[in-house]
Amino acid sequence: MGVIKSEKIETADGSVLLVSVTDGAGIIGTCSAGHIPMNSDEASVTRLFYMGNDPVVRLVCPNHGSRRTDKLVSLCPGFEGSDIKLREALTECFDRLTRGESPEAGLHDLFPLLQDGVYAVYTADYYPTDGGGAFFWGAYNISHEVRATAERNRVIGNERTYKPCFLIPSEPPGHYVPKTKLMTDEAVKSRRCQGIVYHLSGLFSVLLKGHHGAVSCVEKGLPFKCAVIEKITEPYTDAPLPPAPPKEGEQPEAPAPVREGITGFRSPSVKIPLELFPRDMLMNILEGRTEYKPEHFNTLLKKLNTVRKKSVTNNVIPRNVLEKCERMPDSEMMESTCAISGLSDAQLEALLSGDTEYEGSVMISPNLYSSIITACSYLQFTDKNRFIDFAINAMSRPELSATHEYIARRASAIPNSAKLYKFFKDAADSGDVAFEKISAAANRYIADYEAADNN
Repeated sequence: MGVIKSEKIETADGSVLLVSVTDGAGIIGTCSAGHIPMNSDEASVTRLFYMGNDPVVRLVCPNHGSRRTDKLVSLCPGFEGSDIKLREALTECFDRLTRGESPEAGLHDLFPLLQDGVYAVYTADYYPTDGGGAFFWGAYNISHEVRATAERNRVIGNERTYKPCFLIPSEPPGHYVPKTKLMTDEAVKSRRCQGIVYHLSGLFSVLLKGHHGAVSCVEKGLPFKCAVIEKITEPYTDAPLPPAPPKEGEQPEAPAPVREGITGFRSPSVKIPLELFPRDMLMNILEGRTEYKPEHFNTLLKKLNTVRKKSVTNNVIPRNVLEKCERMPDSEMMESTCAISGLSDAQLEALLSGDTEYEGSVMISPNLYSSIITACSYLQFTDKNRFIDFAINAMSRPELSATHEYIARRASAIPNSAKLYKFFKDAADSGDVAFEKISAAANRYIADYEAADNN
């Protein structure tokens, strides 16, 4: 049994629970399978997320495993479900969490099953989708590129922290059972925690426990709050902040000394300076490896090459769940939200006027089209009313016609807005060719709004 140590520390991102695993069983984790013949691209590297002796998720990493490139993701073709003892252990931990125990206490028996290393453990809300509007359970049967799976996101950048919020299943879609969902429909109403996830890459985590509950939460409109296990591996270096300008009569502040080497280590959600790490945890990171092959690696490879028989089932995810997922925030929206600290009304007006700079600084990007798209995504997630006003103003300006079709699609996802209905109705009735690009979204919105109003 591994040696587990935990400690809460205070960082710039708030309080964080660190969990150190030494001599862990290593039966839940990730490993590299290298360049394997299954990849059509010889320059791609395969990584596996495994549970016990079963490879669960396969990530194909292009450009020799570049950390800046999105991955091709799929459930492993031979995966039929993990070992029952492992499932029972996850169920026991999950039951503790649902009874109100903290992640530190509730996941205590799960930590020894992890690979050696230091983990950040916290709770966060997740969207049960693939980041593209599809319900996550069943979205990864075929290997395909998934946006925002790169470890170093080009939109968010390396300086900011962010919380992963999309899911990959650890159970095959054939495991969905409507009778089980009937039980979780009632259970999710009182649960403090709805799932357990293990961060995999970028904005995505693997759901270890809580698949049926995710169906129920989406159907009932409940937040899907999960206990998150996130490995800390990435070194980072922060430039020193410039000294604050002196007040009248004060001596100027001396510049901060330039640190040589790295500032600390990070995961997606937290950056921890070296001086804040407990010594034994820091040594665990420095002396360990970010990822290593488990003892049963050859077994994983053998199972990776098997293909399961296609299962035929009449059990399907409810249609209303799938429709609700289509209206949830997607990966592009979350990237924009994480990349922007805020946008003032004056900055938005500058964008609408065709300026990408405000008061001498680039607001989002030197590219106007990209800036407006990013601003739309940010506003839609953070402030619906400002998004509606911005979208209407942008679609009213012929000089921004390159953005109209995209903005109209975004706006049409906002249900029952009288402002949007009036704008789309006036645009459709005008017959103006300037609104040709938004006509499809406008007609659909008008029909939906009038149908809802008649009901």
